[in-house]
Amino acid sequence: MRIIDRIQAVISEYIVQKGYEATGWIVEIPKDKKIADYATNISFKLSATLKLSPMIIADQITPEIVKIFEEKMSGAFEIFALRGFINFKLKSNYCFEYIGNDGFSLKLVESNKKVLLEYVSANPTGPLHIGHGRWAAMGDTLKRILVHVGYDVDTEFYINDAGNQIANLLLSIEARRNNLPLPEDGYAGEYVKDLVKEADPIQAVLLQQTDILRKFKVTFDRWFSEKKELHENGFVNSAVSVMKEKGLTYEQEGALFFRSTDFGDDKDRVLIKADGSYTYFAADIAYHKNKVDRGYNHLINIWGADHHGYIKRVKAALFSLFGDKVELEVLLGQLVSLFRNGEEVRMSKRTGEMITLEEVIEDIGCDAGRFFLVSKQADTALDFDLELAKKQTSDNPVFYVQYAHARICSILNTSQIKAELDEDIVVEEIEHSLMRYLVHFEDELMIAVQNREPHRIATYLMELANMFHSFYHQCKVISDDKKLSANRLAIISAIKKVLATGLDLLGVSAPEKM
Repeated sequence: MRIIDRIQAVISEYIVQKGYEATGWIVEIPKDKKIADYATNISFKLSATLKLSPMIIADQITPEIVKIFEEKMSGAFEIFALRGFINFKLKSNYCFEYIGNDGFSLKLVESNKKVLLEYVSANPTGPLHIGHGRWAAMGDTLKRILVHVGYDVDTEFYINDAGNQIANLLLSIEARRNNLPLPEDGYAGEYVKDLVKEADPIQAVLLQQTDILRKFKVTFDRWFSEKKELHENGFVNSAVSVMKEKGLTYEQEGALFFRSTDFGDDKDRVLIKADGSYTYFAADIAYHKNKVDRGYNHLINIWGADHHGYIKRVKAALFSLFGDKVELEVLLGQLVSLFRNGEEVRMSKRTGEMITLEEVIEDIGCDAGRFFLVSKQADTALDFDLELAKKQTSDNPVFYVQYAHARICSILNTSQIKAELDEDIVVEEIEHSLMRYLVHFEDELMIAVQNREPHRIATYLMELANMFHSFYHQCKVISDDKKLSANRLAIISAIKKVLATGLDLLGVSAPEKM
């Protein structure tokens, strides 16, 4: 059980013992961790019941709470009231115990949900660009974090190999072969010249995408073909038939509509056009129904921001078919702008003036690419500085984190002293802060999971690396004092493990030498 959950459980027990009525209170991590590691607003929620100000309540009940914690978690916290909040600051001895028992390696959740995470899902009409790379890094990191804390997760790439874009690509290739003008909305990229030589251009593009993603350390449990598994197998027709049988559709002016307004959408949606052809939405409903039919009850999709308007209608369709038995989450990834030497590098698939994901990987490497692309919140635009990503200085965050890991490896490999924690050692304040921050690794993992924010891991690692480098310059790790040295070696060994774990969750290597 996480520390924050243990605090919550003890306070809940206290409220029951006192017979208080309080709802909506929480235990949270303060923004300023220098003050405390955890805090609760319970005093504010008791104010109406006890007819006292939160500050008076906090002052009165803190000694009682301290007494209970000494029975339940002796020596774990310094507990104090401040501005109406009750605060919990981890003590060094508890940090020693936690780190010594490798507390941050425990599974954090038990879930019976079977999760299917779908991401990238690029059209097989050309090379992957840096936006696809961002969604790939985000999706793969999220999968790694979910699995790490205990979820059952499969991943999937949806191949959009049916529809107008595929037809346009094939027409563009045919025009190239016959020296004819490109069709309207045709593909003019230079890569089309290479596809002219291919017997199956779509398969050639897919193989290239698979290869580039593998170089980016991204693999999928399944590649799902829209053409083969939805249309040729008749699954779209089957899904629409089910909706008809359930009374979820109606006909109007020769078209078939889904009654999506009955389920929260802003207007009803067309499934079959008047000419008898299926809409993209019909295929999307069939695809999501297929996911559920395969046994998944929690669906997570990562889409580009331009799909924002699609979310409500897909959720409406799923709810109409399965009610609340299936949960759908959609994460939107904003675009990436590439910069080099202060100037934006513009991209255009249609004109061929595009820097591909492959070129970026070749230029800066997989590690820098993944770290930078996952370092910001997904729903914010990202400015990617290619020159910064190549620097081997502290200005480059991935280098800075990797160098911290390599520096610790060097210290541990050259030391003749066995790393061993000693609770009797008096630690410096910076050591105490480091240990407290290590204990917070599990909190960052769970917040990253709960909020679907893999960027928090990158942020945590940058701060941990910064704290370690500061500690390294302020405190001599190996000295004539063997007990002190052994203690500090144990602390940096724990830092090394957390850095390696965090980097692995990001899909980034943890080098032992740099």
